[in-house]
Amino acid sequence: MAYMPSNQTNHLEAIMNGPATPYLFGFIGWYVMWLIQLQLTVFDYALGVSLIFLPAGIRTLAVLIFGFRGAIGVFLGSVISTSGYMGHVESLNFFSICIIAAVSAFSSYLMMALVCWWRRIGSNLDELVFRDILSIVFTQGLLSASLHQIIYAFHPIASEYDHPSQAETLRLWAAMATGDVVGSMIMMLSAVALANYFRRAYGATS
Repeated sequence: MAYMPSNQTNHLEAIMNGPATPYLFGFIGWYVMWLIQLQLTVFDYALGVSLIFLPAGIRTLAVLIFGFRGAIGVFLGSVISTSGYMGHVESLNFFSICIIAAVSAFSSYLMMALVCWWRRIGSNLDELVFRDILSIVFTQGLLSASLHQIIYAFHPIASEYDHPSQAETLRLWAAMATGDVVGSMIMMLSAVALANYFRRAYGATS
């Protein structure tokens, strides 16, 4: 089996360790996943709510790999995507859009920090296991959905959010939380599968 030459390995490590890489990963990753998300209208439950939300997986990967800097990149990408998606909503101004983007970007970072504090995991995440990742995925999905629904209650972005019943509010919240969790799991499992592929392809000599 072929292996990756050392100069290619060094080049890849230099890119990963570059000062702009965390921000670009979060920004480009979020925006690319957002463009893909726009094609998955079959999973849309309401404006701003999808039963499978792939960008949520990018924000989880961004904070796990790059920490707070990755979250900043996601925030910048989310500002642009939210502006394009909800810029027509009269109840939202640029400040409101930034708040929505901040919730999207930093909810995952906050839950990662809390899980790591609770589990006494170091900043290098060496002790992080799959159970901890699941905890981050589920808690960030619940937190993000809760904060988004609070924002939408004060700034209705569609008729569904204009004085909804408690049952409909619960359904909107559950649909958004489900979309975040499912999207994160799809991206996380895809990343693991891709990493295992490259490990087998380039990590061993024939």
